Amino acid sequence: MRSLKYKISIVVFVLQVCIVSPLLWFTFTAYRDADLKKLQSREDTFLALSSKIARTALLVDDSADFQLFISFFATTYHIKQIMLANQSGIVVASTDPANIGLPLPRLQQEKKSVWKNAEISNAAELLGTIAIHYSRAEMDESQQALMRRGIPIALAAVFISALVGLGMGYLLTRRLQALERASHRMGEGEMGVTVKVDGNDEVARLARVFNEMSLNLQIQFDELQQTQQELAFQAQHDPLTGLPNRLLFDLRCSQAIASAHHNHHSVALLFFDLDHFKNINDSYGHQVGDCVLRAVAARLTMTLQNRHLIARLGGDEFCVLQERVEHEHEAADLARTILEMLATPLACEQQEFFLSASIGICLYPQDGDDEVRLLRNADTAMYRAKAAGRGAYRFYSREQTTSVRERTDMEQKLRKAVDRGELRLDYQPQICLQSGTVVGVEALARWSSPEFGLVAPGRFIPIAEETGLILPMGEWILEDACRQMQHWRSEGTPIPRVAVNLSALQIQRGDIVDMVKRALDHAHLPADCLELEITEGYILQDADRAIAVLKQLRDLGVSIAIDDFGTGFSSLSYLHRLPIDRLKIDKSFVHEIGATSRAAQVAQAVVNLGTTLGLTVVGEGVESQHHATTLKDWGCHEAQGYLYSPALAPDQLQLLAPFKKEP
Repeated sequence: MRSLKYKISIVVFVLQVCIVSPLLWFTFTAYRDADLKKLQSREDTFLALSSKIARTALLVDDSADFQLFISFFATTYHIKQIMLANQSGIVVASTDPANIGLPLPRLQQEKKSVWKNAEISNAAELLGTIAIHYSRAEMDESQQALMRRGIPIALAAVFISALVGLGMGYLLTRRLQALERASHRMGEGEMGVTVKVDGNDEVARLARVFNEMSLNLQIQFDELQQTQQELAFQAQHDPLTGLPNRLLFDLRCSQAIASAHHNHHSVALLFFDLDHFKNINDSYGHQVGDCVLRAVAARLTMTLQNRHLIARLGGDEFCVLQERVEHEHEAADLARTILEMLATPLACEQQEFFLSASIGICLYPQDGDDEVRLLRNADTAMYRAKAAGRGAYRFYSREQTTSVRERTDMEQKLRKAVDRGELRLDYQPQICLQSGTVVGVEALARWSSPEFGLVAPGRFIPIAEETGLILPMGEWILEDACRQMQHWRSEGTPIPRVAVNLSALQIQRGDIVDMVKRALDHAHLPADCLELEITEGYILQDADRAIAVLKQLRDLGVSIAIDDFGTGFSSLSYLHRLPIDRLKIDKSFVHEIGATSRAAQVAQAVVNLGTTLGLTVVGEGVESQHHATTLKDWGCHEAQGYLYSPALAPDQLQLLAPFKKEP
């Protein structure tokens, strides 16, 4: 029995060995291969995830976040080392800080470990390489332990291990698959993706790192979007006023033209700038000027109520695009609306300003077929409005292009006139109506241009005023007149004084007193030999400031004359406060003497007013004996005009004989 028992046992054992051993071996081999495959899958998944995170670090050229990410794996058993190299092969992040800054070492495979690496690129551009050194020691040790166990125990252990392995594999695979799916979604551009993984193992920690990274990426993505929106707005809008800039205006204008062409209607473009805005900047500073521009932009927006596109092209230049214009008068109505809006006093920085604008209007398609021509022609029409007296609007006409081109050419040549010595001063005598003697001369600028010939002051002086060239030109005129006056004195020429016209820009600049004092000192000329003439129009712009400046000039010892008196709608409320010596009656009133118009009566009233205030009255533009006789009878003191002499060169004045006879 015992033999049979053993035989049966042996047979059963042999049968078990013959049947179960292959099964056990197959089970063991299958478990080993499955364990290896899962490990490789996990390694590949982690490599892919790390590559995505590394790609972000390489794109922004900042490896700090990636270094923080891999620091969690510096002490893990399964990962021996992680290195990230840039496109030059230099390590920029590593679990071993000693490798940072060194070239990426050659990756050599070992018995119980494996190197895996991946190239990181953006489109066709190679950004860098990531390499991860995984440990396989734990898998080899578990396999050897399994081999040493007994067959009976191995059967149960293999069976139980297979079940447990399958369960654990499922759980592990499920979590890694969740990370993989989240990585794919993030790679497709979905920000803020999170993965919920329970536990405290490597996978759970990896999931938490992934969630933190995803949250940071979402924040950075939101900030990037906001920055892009702000940059897009700034690229198309004026930073000072918030209005569309030239770029956006050109785009919208082009779209409006295309729509007008398709629907067969017109488009109006209104181009304007603020009259004498440079005076505000020069007098009050750019901070006040910017405040005025912002206030004008706000008024435009409020007045037009988003019915039309408003843009600031730069400086004090604005454009309004009016779409679907049926009749020309619609553009004119809009221009009048803008002028009326600007006519309302504007308060900025505790100052009150009275603004006006010159508006140029052109229409599509008759005045241009694209935004460039329309804007250019509207600019031309605007200068026509300025020439008409400012504070007005003008429609474009083709004849204006030639006129503006000539004006632009003249401006360019005028900029070089002083340096080239093309400017000179002629002097017109001022005659005492009682004695007929020369009591003074007025310095008048003349321009002899090689291109334009002798240019009348009425043509180049307004250009100099508008462009600011009057500042260096006016300083030269003042200094040259003082030098010439001192030269006459040294030669004994009996000319008591020289009169020089001052521009409003010179006075507003703020250093006019120092400039006059400097000119007198350089010429060694006594102050009582110089008279400064200022137009009445400037005084009316800012009477208090004008009075203060004139008092400072008067304190130097120079005399002050009001030029073109009567043309600036004089206000008697300030006239008695002005520190002036002479009133010069504008020639437009003198020419009417003897006619039936009221202008002659105005001239007589000015003479009476000046005499009453104790001022010397000078009649300008005296061209006939009747003018001179009448002015003398009224009590006018002095006169100048072609009756006596035109403006002469300095060396011709000494040839004048006194006008002894009754004029």
